[in-house]
Amino acid sequence: MNIYIYTFGCKVNQVESENIVNNAEACGFTPVAAPEEAGLVILNSCAVTENAEKKFRNLIKKLKNDKPDVIIAATGCAAEKDKEKLKDIGADIVVTNSGKMDILRYISENTDFLKSISEPHEFVLAENSKMSTRTRAFVKIQDGCDSFCAYCIIPALRGKPSSRDMDSVVAEVKRLVASGHKEIVPVGIHVGKYGLDLEGGINLVTLIRKILSETEGCRIRLTSIEPNELTDEMVELLTQNTDRICRHYHIPLQSGSTEILARMKRSYTAEDYIERVRRLKSLVPDCTIGADIIVGFPSETDKNFSETMDTVRRAGIDHIHVFSYSDRSGTEASRMEGKVDAKTKSARAKALRELAAEMKRASAERMIGKRLRVLTQNDNTGLTDNFFTVAFPKGVEQNLLLDVYINIVRNDNILEAEIIGYEQ
Repeated sequence: MNIYIYTFGCKVNQVESENIVNNAEACGFTPVAAPEEAGLVILNSCAVTENAEKKFRNLIKKLKNDKPDVIIAATGCAAEKDKEKLKDIGADIVVTNSGKMDILRYISENTDFLKSISEPHEFVLAENSKMSTRTRAFVKIQDGCDSFCAYCIIPALRGKPSSRDMDSVVAEVKRLVASGHKEIVPVGIHVGKYGLDLEGGINLVTLIRKILSETEGCRIRLTSIEPNELTDEMVELLTQNTDRICRHYHIPLQSGSTEILARMKRSYTAEDYIERVRRLKSLVPDCTIGADIIVGFPSETDKNFSETMDTVRRAGIDHIHVFSYSDRSGTEASRMEGKVDAKTKSARAKALRELAAEMKRASAERMIGKRLRVLTQNDNTGLTDNFFTVAFPKGVEQNLLLDVYINIVRNDNILEAEIIGYEQ
């Protein structure tokens, strides 16, 4: 049977979907490029925003309307959240997060798996022998979160933090590097909590040091580090390994107003964030900072939003993902008063995106005249370790680590460069 997997949301979902694809091929299914070609469609869903859930539900309805005999299996966070309700709109099989990696078995048995992730469970392993993109490989190291930020529903849908055995992680990384991957991306719902549930004082720094010591010829890209996780130990790891750890650090901000951060239940102030980011930038030349920011959180005033804009400028954030606040039922924020109207949220998102574009442009222009290390991709481009796309004047082979000299920045912020050295 032909199978298509549609993945919504985070990198954890992406790596879990890769695992399902690999298992499906081993079981005799044939992956296809479009849902219209499939007899079985698996939807790996996201529920972090209302819009993500809406897209997921609408896709179920559309698939059933266009092809009534298609088998639709729904899993992921929206399936965890809604469970039986999805059957009413067209899902044939529903599997919650703790059963996701056994979804092919539930499909073969034509049965649902509706056990809540809140019940005791072990780490949900998603190990991959291969990845669909040869240059970059995601490795799931952690799941779950217990931070309970006021706006976030994910702790209720992914469960308590759980970590993968360190030796298991390193073994998978070694296999992926041996198969040709040049960039390894450890992923999790809250990667900074890696190891806190394991014995022996293991943490994320311990894991990364072990990976670095037991591999060569690859670089590590960390996906997200919370401001409070920029400990002296973490900063030392990053500053001592700039040749192996990519110099782009995603450090979520969420708001640049200390007042709003407190209402969000974020355990740092705007000044804390600025200080930690500035310190990191001073210690790691040409590093870049990415951040998530939510506009329109309940009770956010014009003054609060102005503070966010000021924090972005003072911290020197290079890449920003802008989100407009949306209620998630069951969260503390959903019960707060002072909801910001849609028009105001839209205007603030627009203003922040305009500032983000200015910051990104300025960051890109600072790369002119720099020597950077690039990992080539399959479209005559490459990705620098500090997260810029480089376009080459002529075709280059995929999956090479190149040293390049940056000449110009195009209007789309893509860098153009000349090759000055390479490593196979």
